[in-house]
Amino acid sequence: MNTVGYVVGEVRTDEFTFVTNREIAPPRLEYIVLPVQEPTRRIDVLAQVTSLSVSSRLLDTSLSYTEVESILNRLKSSPPIVVGTAKVLGYLEDDNSVRFPRHAATPGTSVSPAPDDLLRKFFSSVSSGIEIGALINRDQVPVLLNPNGLRRHLAVIAQTGAGKSYTVGVILEKLLQLGGTVVVLDPNSDYVLMRRDKNHRATSFADRVNVFRLPTTQAGRISDDEIGGSTKFTMQFSKLEPDEICQMTGISDTSTNIRKAVQTVWEKLQGRDYTAAHFLDAMEELANGADAMQAQSAGMPRGAERRNLNPAIGDEEQFDRGLRELLEEKANVSFEDFGKPLDREPLEEKKPAKNNNAKLPSLDAISGAQKALKYVERLTKIDIWGFQDVPMNDLLKPMTLSVLDVAGVDQWIAEFVVDKVLRETWSIAVNEGLPRPVFFVLEEAHNFVPGGQGMQSQAAAIIKRIASEGRKFGLFLVLITQRPYKVHGDTLSQCNSQIIMRLTNPQDQQAIRLSSESISEGLLADLPGLNIGEAVILGPLVRVPVMVKVGHRESQEGGSDMDVVKKLEEARSEVKTDRRETQVKDERKARGRSEWKEAV
Repeated sequence: MNTVGYVVGEVRTDEFTFVTNREIAPPRLEYIVLPVQEPTRRIDVLAQVTSLSVSSRLLDTSLSYTEVESILNRLKSSPPIVVGTAKVLGYLEDDNSVRFPRHAATPGTSVSPAPDDLLRKFFSSVSSGIEIGALINRDQVPVLLNPNGLRRHLAVIAQTGAGKSYTVGVILEKLLQLGGTVVVLDPNSDYVLMRRDKNHRATSFADRVNVFRLPTTQAGRISDDEIGGSTKFTMQFSKLEPDEICQMTGISDTSTNIRKAVQTVWEKLQGRDYTAAHFLDAMEELANGADAMQAQSAGMPRGAERRNLNPAIGDEEQFDRGLRELLEEKANVSFEDFGKPLDREPLEEKKPAKNNNAKLPSLDAISGAQKALKYVERLTKIDIWGFQDVPMNDLLKPMTLSVLDVAGVDQWIAEFVVDKVLRETWSIAVNEGLPRPVFFVLEEAHNFVPGGQGMQSQAAAIIKRIASEGRKFGLFLVLITQRPYKVHGDTLSQCNSQIIMRLTNPQDQQAIRLSSESISEGLLADLPGLNIGEAVILGPLVRVPVMVKVGHRESQEGGSDMDVVKKLEEARSEVKTDRRETQVKDERKARGRSEWKEAV
């Protein structure tokens, strides 16, 4: 191997300095190798150049401009001293595991470029690996990720425009082809085009990609025709639990009366396939009982209502019958049929046996119904309800990539959908067991599992639980964010593998420093200097931290930036066309008038 330098100065087991010259100096981030003598053997240690500096003994910084000029005029040049610093990455054992040396090299040891074959053993020798790209300085050496590294969750972090969605697309394509079951929760339509390539032809895995879209009146930025069709994603309102209704509408835990009203209406409607509108009708019926109570109690001393209806204090059954009669008389409320819609289509329902002693709604529930109306009415104004529930069997099919497009809806709706899908999957995993691992990809993770005081999301609790316990049940997360400092710290730290791209914000860098044990100060300092499509990969995905240039993906990217120059050119062309059409019309009108005058 060609020598490119010699070890000098103080040498540590994790870092060393070497001297070289301009002609043979390895570039920054290049891989080099040097021998280290241990007591019983000699090992070849891999290292990466982290910095290069050039100095001169003659041209010291204490010299003035005139002094430097005089020296250069006399000597014509000053021999430069090129010094490099390298970080030790480790060496390969016989079983291909990477170990860290326990001894340091001696000064004077020669340093050589690392052979491609050695680098392939470090970065390419992975069974059923996910090829993400190549080494930054070695295009001929592919980098393969170890799928087992996903067992401890993955975070993909980069500022906007650095290429994180493109990178995730590369990973998802390879993971799908390896047999993975992937569910992408996509708030920006970044992954809806994975059935098509850049030329709008079908990808080799197009038949394994399903795109689900929420029914909405808003026009998406990517049409169904462009993505090759989609399936409507709806939820069955009658399958919601009372707690889910309260969570979605924002009813707090302290609003006990409102929650009792929701619980009462929910219990009355069981056995029927009802909609949000039907639920609102039933709530209005219950609220009418509150109006009757207020009318009856007007002018009476506190507690008189109960004494008048029930002279024998403590006779609950007589009191309930009396209150039932009062409400039916004053509010025209029939508790026999409570919960049936007022002006809606008849509900499909089981016919329960007639019960003349049906439980009367509690006073708390009746009083809370009036306030509950504004919350329930909110649910009737969204479009996601249908008579088909979350298609879990379709989402969890083997070797399938399911993209759930939640773009174009309010954040609280997107949070509810994410929460619902994750909870349904968690329930299956815990109670029935998953036959295969499931990978959940969550874009804009900082919006769904935020950190800091005052930051809330309905989906946060289940995401945190899957992050801490999901690996036991075969549920794995891929969190994607451009704002890691806004992601809940404990959740981010559960992502033992990280792919980090260009990142300049100090707060984001600090969040990574706190959440990752693998990243060094040197790697953090490299993040702002990464080009688009370059990344640092850390954790169990790779044997040692590695910097890669992300490879090509087959499918089209949905999250690519707009070509502003092209759009401006199209706008200018459109204006020119309009002007020509206007000019032609004006000329025709003028010619017509001229011909008419001549005829006259």
